Amino acid sequence: MARALLRGVAGGLVAGGRVLAARPVFFGSVAVFAALSGVVADNALNRQTGRHPHPMLATRPDEVAAILARPAAARRAAPEKVEIANDPRILAFPLVREVQTLLAERGLYTSGIDGRAGQATDLAIRAFQNERGLRVDGMATPLLLSQIRAANEPPGAPPRDEIASLVNVDPGATAGIGSDAELVREIQAKLSEAQVADITADGILGERTRAAIRTFQALESLEVTGEPTREVLARLEAVSAGR
Repeated sequence: MARALLRGVAGGLVAGGRVLAARPVFFGSVAVFAALSGVVADNALNRQTGRHPHPMLATRPDEVAAILARPAAARRAAPEKVEIANDPRILAFPLVREVQTLLAERGLYTSGIDGRAGQATDLAIRAFQNERGLRVDGMATPLLLSQIRAANEPPGAPPRDEIASLVNVDPGATAGIGSDAELVREIQAKLSEAQVADITADGILGERTRAAIRTFQALESLEVTGEPTREVLARLEAVSAGR
C-alpha cells in the first residue's frame, strides 16, 4: 500500500515536471507574479504604520466621504465662460449694422454693434426669426431688415404714408418735413424702377419710402439713414443706367 502511494506521488511529480519543462517561460512568469503580489500584499496589510493618503479601496465611512468630496469639488468648478462674438475678419456691412441695432432694441442682440456677420449676429437673427415664426436661416437680408422694422413699430400704428389721407392733410404739405417733394418723388420713381420696393411716386415721405431708401442704402453700402438725399438719387440713377 505504501509502495503504491509512493509510486503515485513519484508519477505525479514526474508528470508535473514534464509540464513545467514544456512551458518554462509561462510558469516562471506566474511564479514571479505570485511572489510580487505576496510582497505587495504583505507590505500593505502588515507593514504600514498609518493610513494611506490615497487608498484604492476605502472601508471606513469617513474615508469614503473624504474621497468622494474631492472629485465632487473639482466637478463643481465654474466652467470657463466663452464669449459669443462676431468674426473680426469679416468686412463690416451697413445692412448688418442696421440689423444689429434693431435687434439690440428688442433685447435679442447683446454683443458689440460692428456691422460684421458672425456667431453673435447669427444667433440674434435666429432668435428673432423663431420669435416671429419665420424661416430660420440666420441671414441678414433686406427682407429681414424690413421684417424687424415692422416688428419694432408700435402696435396698431398706421404706416406713415397713410397719415395724410387719415387726417385729410394736403399731401404736398407732408412732404416738407426736412425734404423736397420733387426729390422724394424722383427717388420713389427710381426705387420702383430698380425694383427695390413697390411704392407710388407721390412725393410723400412716409415710412414705406424711408424703409425702401434704407434697404437701397444697405444694398449699396451707404450709410443707412432712410433720408432722401441727392447722393441716394445719384446712386439710383447710376444703378438704372447700368441695367
